[in-house]
Amino acid sequence: MVCELIDKRRILPNLYRDPVAHVEEISLIEEDYLWENVSVYVDDPSSMRQFLLLHSPSFYLGGRSISAYMEAEDPSAVSEFLGILRNQGDVRIHLQSSLEVRPHVSQFMGWLDRTYTVCYYRADNRTFRPSFMHREKAVLLTPQNVKRYLPSAGPLFSKRLETAQVYGYLNGEGRMVATSGVGFLTRKSFSISYIETEPEYRNRGIAKCLTSLVSEPLIGKGLVGVYATDIENKPSIGVAQGLGFVPYKTMACFYN
Repeated sequence: MVCELIDKRRILPNLYRDPVAHVEEISLIEEDYLWENVSVYVDDPSSMRQFLLLHSPSFYLGGRSISAYMEAEDPSAVSEFLGILRNQGDVRIHLQSSLEVRPHVSQFMGWLDRTYTVCYYRADNRTFRPSFMHREKAVLLTPQNVKRYLPSAGPLFSKRLETAQVYGYLNGEGRMVATSGVGFLTRKSFSISYIETEPEYRNRGIAKCLTSLVSEPLIGKGLVGVYATDIENKPSIGVAQGLGFVPYKTMACFYN
């Protein structure tokens, strides 16, 4: 019988069995000063082997958006977890789970009719290869300077800069044209996020440089770096592999 886990931190030992695949879920619970609206549902409060984690990160005109992470193998648990999602009402949903649950999602959540496959890559101090190109134009973003370089930066992004590094790249006119940084951070792992490069500046090694800058100090401390990307995104895969991130796990994503 699926139930909500009131003390969310109780599930952390289970999640830490795989701090690469669950870097986002761990961070959402550990960094509760940063993230809000996080709920955890488990199939069995004693084992917590199967779970559904919901995060409502933002609002859009007319409703909410929800990010969901599901770890489940038993069909009855999958059915109950998907029932919780169905009961969320008029929301935009992004669900990530194993490739094996695709038939269940099609059966119970047919309106999540868009899908893609994401591959998780990992790097540690044995595999990581830093990049030293373009560093002279890289700028560390801080809560104090972010509005100067990125006027559209929201409060959550600015708050992220208090505890994790994000770098930007300035063109010849001093305009920021690329970013990369730490999205989720745990005691044992971190994930790369905020990767954005304007089209005319792509294929120059800029994203590789910025991603290297944010990864180096954390990998040097013994943390494992996580880089997740759509399996169809060849340039992004090239950034990961060029820095020594190696394939780790493939997951299915569903959204409406």
